[in-house]
Amino acid sequence: MDRSANPRYLAVVTLNKLEESEAFLKEIADSELQKGSLKRVDQGLYTELVYGTVRMRRNLDHVLSQFSSRPLAKIEPALLNILRIGVYQLFYLDKIPPSAAVNEAVKLARAFGHEGTAKFANGVLRQVLRGRDAVVYPSLEEEPVEYIGLKYSFPSWIVEQWIKWWGVEETLGLCRSMNEPPELHIRINTLKAAVEEVWTHLESKGITVRPGRYLPEILKVHPASLVVEDPWLQEGQYYIQDESSALAAHALQVGPGHTVYDLCSAPGGKATHAAQLMENQGQILAFDVSPQRLALVDQNARRLGASIIKTQVGDAAEDLGLPPAERVLVDAPCSGLGTMRHRPDIRWRKSGQEIKELVAIQKHILSRAAQYVAPGGLLLYTTCTLTKWENEEVAQWFLTEHPQFSGHQFPPGFPGQAAEPWMRTLFPHQHSVDGFFMSVFRKN
Repeated sequence: MDRSANPRYLAVVTLNKLEESEAFLKEIADSELQKGSLKRVDQGLYTELVYGTVRMRRNLDHVLSQFSSRPLAKIEPALLNILRIGVYQLFYLDKIPPSAAVNEAVKLARAFGHEGTAKFANGVLRQVLRGRDAVVYPSLEEEPVEYIGLKYSFPSWIVEQWIKWWGVEETLGLCRSMNEPPELHIRINTLKAAVEEVWTHLESKGITVRPGRYLPEILKVHPASLVVEDPWLQEGQYYIQDESSALAAHALQVGPGHTVYDLCSAPGGKATHAAQLMENQGQILAFDVSPQRLALVDQNARRLGASIIKTQVGDAAEDLGLPPAERVLVDAPCSGLGTMRHRPDIRWRKSGQEIKELVAIQKHILSRAAQYVAPGGLLLYTTCTLTKWENEEVAQWFLTEHPQFSGHQFPPGFPGQAAEPWMRTLFPHQHSVDGFFMSVFRKN
């Protein structure tokens, strides 16, 4: 077995490393792809196996628990990951023959263990193959939290809260959508190129291009590999950004000549978009607590030609001593649950307790940000998550604690579900974008 060129072998290595470290899946997977020698077609299989297995982990373990003679907790981690990859192929990859999925898993079990582990893997997966239509789940009507959590592979605490906030049917739709392959969106940098120009260029490279759902400067593109490798990305004609995130600069309602503070800026997607909408006229001061991450803002600003962006290391939770500005953006640290289509490991890394700690940080940063808004100016609060704790409840708290502010309308036709006229929540299953929240406040 040529291990560096075997997508299934590298997938097991990646899953093992994910469980052993605190690094995120994307970091580990990108590193393994760079070190390996996979062909392009095998890179696609590797990515599908890794991201799919992580995404569906709870569901895969539920299936395995019904066919394994051993409790899953007593199975060697590498062997358990091999079994998960095998079951993922049997249930979710129709193009792979079942016999191939089982046989390749047996080879992996032998490579990572010995003949005994290979026989065990073979026995379990052949039982799964014979009984895959008879997997038992709790009743949706009687135990909706457990049914949805096991069937669609989400932690029970997330499902429980989503049902409490939005009901069973909406939660089902949301969970199904979160498990779909993510679209790749790009924002055309109109400081350097016209939308039609980039569209034509990408199609000439064999890339499928479709318009964005809400914004004229957003395009949906496929395949991602060709888009990422195209030199126009490095030259700054376009920037990879989900349409939900791109809506934030429009919600901030910037214009040429404004002064804007972006208090949690890295890597700079919203700041560079604001510069684009400001026609590169005015001033944007971008802060981040991490010098390394702030360097990304500088790099992106230079690449995109956004010369009005200046960066400064600063903690948004501390007093930055800034004079009042017309626009202030707080893209707050959050649980990131709206991005699970792109980052499936997030669902297993977050907890309700951690979110409570984040809420305290979000409130503190917003209170600091309120000091920097000029009379008549706007403060925009955004997150890329889907919890009312971090979204609606924080926004309502802010207005209660800061009576000098009021909720402010979004631009006409702005998308999203509106709990209040000055709030918008974007849901993957409703709006075909990542989950995202925005709230606009005006200083009276």
